[in-house]
Amino acid sequence: MTDPGPWRFDPVQGEYRVAGERPARGPGEISAIDLFRSRSMLLLGATGFVGKVLLAMVLDRFPELKHLVVQVRRKKTLSGEGRFHSEILQSPPLRRVVEKFGEEYIRRKVTIVEGDLSLPLCGLSPQLVGELRRRVDVVINTAGLVEFGPPLNESLITNVYGVRNLIELVQLLDAKLVHISTCYVAGKKNGRVPEQTPIPGYYPFLENAEDQRFNVAEELEWCEKFIREVAGPNPAEALQKGAVQETLRKGGMDRADSWGWINTYTYTKSMGEQLIAKTPWLRYCIVRPAIVESALRFPFPGWNEGMTTSAPLVLMGGEGFKSWPVRKDGPLEIIPVDLVTTGILIATAAILCDRHQTVYHLATAADNPVMLPRLVAFLGMNSRYKHKHKKGGNKLANLWKTYVETQVVSVEQLQAQRRRLHRGLDFFHATLNFSKKVLSNGFVDPYLRGLRITRRQIRQQEQTLDMFLPFMVHNSFVFETNNIRQAFNMLADADRERLLWDPENIDWADYWVNIHTKGIEKWIRPVFVKQQDRTSTIR
Repeated sequence: MTDPGPWRFDPVQGEYRVAGERPARGPGEISAIDLFRSRSMLLLGATGFVGKVLLAMVLDRFPELKHLVVQVRRKKTLSGEGRFHSEILQSPPLRRVVEKFGEEYIRRKVTIVEGDLSLPLCGLSPQLVGELRRRVDVVINTAGLVEFGPPLNESLITNVYGVRNLIELVQLLDAKLVHISTCYVAGKKNGRVPEQTPIPGYYPFLENAEDQRFNVAEELEWCEKFIREVAGPNPAEALQKGAVQETLRKGGMDRADSWGWINTYTYTKSMGEQLIAKTPWLRYCIVRPAIVESALRFPFPGWNEGMTTSAPLVLMGGEGFKSWPVRKDGPLEIIPVDLVTTGILIATAAILCDRHQTVYHLATAADNPVMLPRLVAFLGMNSRYKHKHKKGGNKLANLWKTYVETQVVSVEQLQAQRRRLHRGLDFFHATLNFSKKVLSNGFVDPYLRGLRITRRQIRQQEQTLDMFLPFMVHNSFVFETNNIRQAFNMLADADRERLLWDPENIDWADYWVNIHTKGIEKWIRPVFVKQQDRTSTIR
């Protein structure tokens, strides 16, 4: 081991550890370059955030790749191939690959097939499956519904029934499977979460190895019965109604909570994992990322897409939100998207040469924790800088957002602040309604409309915070990442240059303030503002 560098105190493990420790040289047991040169992949979920970066990375880093089949779901007026060219190749991560290698390289390396995870054989025809059989060596599935609390039926379609279709496809292809799940299938936990926990029959409140209360088949029967009862005799029509969707949303969250999962997403993702693990003779590994955030290095620093993960919190902080309910003793398990795709490709190389583990956690807190109060400070820094240099808007509000510090509060303190705020808004609303008796409607109505918009924005902020409380207050996760570290250390030196797994080297202050926050402001805020404007117009 060369020059270990300085020591630092690790607040998660409660001990001093070497900072920036360099990993041991890889013995070359795994050569991703050689493996990818002689193997073909089938990628599902390429239109998603992780899927785009993964596709861009494998094409950019491994021009030796034998071939890549990309499955794309059709939209109403756009074919799968049309979506590939308009949504994937035109996306910022892939545009750089096209500019670097040219369109002929893409045509030579990539075959597009149309399909849908929710359909038998993932929407591929038996004839096409026969043509791909034994030509596809590994299937990488990044597809899934990542919304935390969708209607239960929607989450089941992709995360459970879709996995059942995926298993059937992989078996008929005689291929291996790399399935992307989430670290948070662990459920409500505090402390270190190992990678060796058995998958079949798991639920977060599991008491011991003899506890067999959770059974996926029985659980699906319960879910299907619940959905039938809620949907009634005309399910196709009923499932489109807002009240029915809300009942299914709440029912899914309540059912997940009863077993110990933090939301419907993790509950259904765990069931999907268990279907895979219970399938005899299936050759698979499961890759579990933590909270996936903006790119650290690839395709370029700050790339992000979609209103998922911490983006709503960063946008709230940027608008001057000051009171954050977080644990003072816990890290937030976040990981840049390019480290996730690096980990997926390392796991793929490992399974291709049968040197894989069953589960790979992709997380950062075990090596380089970023504590929650520190993130609150980063959010405050961003808000102060933004509003100090802001030229438009309310000058008094800009001064308040510049000089009033962010603070860590308890959930009880936050609830008390909310009650005071809503009492004030109720009083203001009552005053405006009373004013209509002595003033013209034309004078009062604009204030009432503004108040409605303000209340809606406050409700959205409250819902966002409540959604993240399991990650910031109620639980403290540290996911062990021994398996991905071991696989990385087994790579040949040439592979390690292309697939660098180094969460220990992330400078969190630089990443959060100069990369992640700026990426969200550039790539996410414009989309968010358009959505807000559309909502305001509709209402």
